[in-house]
Amino acid sequence: MGKFFILATVLLVLVNIAFAASFDVKVTPITDKIVVDEVAEFDIDVQNNLDTDEEYLIKKAGYPFWDMYTKPLQNPITLKVPAQSTSSIKLFVDPLYITSVDTYTLDMGIVLESTGQEQKVPITVGIKSTEPLIGGYIPTVLTSTSISPEKIDPRGDFTITIVLNNQNVLDYPNLTIKIESNLFKDELYVQLGPKKDRTIEVTKKLDDMTVPQKDRLVIAIFKDERLIVSPIVKEFEVIEYAVQEDLPKEQSFLKIRKGIKVMSNNPDYKGIVKVETTPIKNLFMTASPRAEVVKENGRNYLVWEVEVGPDKTISIRTSENYRPIVVLILLVIAAIVLYFLFRSPIVVSKAIGNVGMSYGGISEAKIVVRVKNRSQNQITDIEVVDNLPHIAHVEKELSIGSMQPHAILKHPKKGIMIRWNIETLEAGDERVLSYRMKSRLPILGELNLPAASARTKIGDKVIISNSNRASVGG
Repeated sequence: MGKFFILATVLLVLVNIAFAASFDVKVTPITDKIVVDEVAEFDIDVQNNLDTDEEYLIKKAGYPFWDMYTKPLQNPITLKVPAQSTSSIKLFVDPLYITSVDTYTLDMGIVLESTGQEQKVPITVGIKSTEPLIGGYIPTVLTSTSISPEKIDPRGDFTITIVLNNQNVLDYPNLTIKIESNLFKDELYVQLGPKKDRTIEVTKKLDDMTVPQKDRLVIAIFKDERLIVSPIVKEFEVIEYAVQEDLPKEQSFLKIRKGIKVMSNNPDYKGIVKVETTPIKNLFMTASPRAEVVKENGRNYLVWEVEVGPDKTISIRTSENYRPIVVLILLVIAAIVLYFLFRSPIVVSKAIGNVGMSYGGISEAKIVVRVKNRSQNQITDIEVVDNLPHIAHVEKELSIGSMQPHAILKHPKKGIMIRWNIETLEAGDERVLSYRMKSRLPILGELNLPAASARTKIGDKVIISNSNRASVGG
């Protein structure tokens, strides 16, 4: 019986030696001396001495006072090691509830999954300071932030939302939240109770002319000048806008001035401004700066290509001036009134009729001169004179309703002068004066006769009226 016990003990030792030799573990510290709110780091190397690929389980140690994890997180933590090879994994050790400065050793287990064999590996961490502790706890405030909208129009408000989650029993009667970007800064003071959540909303407004840009919002949380939450960064953007607004209308007598102001927060903004118009309106409209007239879908528009420049604004003005057309109408009316006021009261017209032909030319014709009183008053002592060229002579002709010449004279330069004297011509009355002309030689082509004239005196004013020139043939 004693020999059997000794033999079993020897076999067990040999089995343990065989198992122990199946893998080796090496722990290399990267950061093993930390402040209580920091995290220690170690490299774990596992040497697989077997001829088969194996998987190893890394068992955490020290919970709930310590936490062990990998990045990315694994649960459970495993490591695959090829046959006769070595694989590594980085292990992070976090002191959760450690309240004193000391050196701590944690026995981490490495288990060969295929056999269940386990090796205990010591992990040693030195806590060099517990200053970050508050009331025996590491301050843990989970914080998130958002900005709405993320694309900000500077003309409108935007909201910064900060969510705080107190993970332990610490009470924060006066936390300082600092909000900062290139465009604004702010500082808030809030209270956060143990194991409490709190949401803070801050409404902000930028200057309307803030230029388009990308910016970063940085939020940090302090307790008594001590940073307890690492700065959180949130990106946002100020977007470009452009707006057109009507300027006050200026109106005076027959003149209308309108304007459009174009504004943008971008000094490099370029755009199009269109104002509907009509062809008639264009006749009386001026624009500053000058515009191009464009027709679209059957409608006419004044079109400007604008650039706002450093002032971030530009004004466009149009002026409708109807004064010239009114002045022109008034001048026409005045001219008509003056014409009727100062026109000759006597109207003289001259015509040629009853043309006789011989040898291919004009040999005779009847000349009719009409004299009419178009005024509202009686006119007396009217002298009517007509002229013929030397080549012709006058034959007296008796016609009912016509008045015969009082004198026919020869003039060395003007030719033959025929004269009538009209003693009285009532308002609206007309006298028909006629005579027959005969040519000594046939007149070939066109016969052109000079104008007849009527002369009288009204008061101290001498009135002379001329007829049209008469012509025939050609």
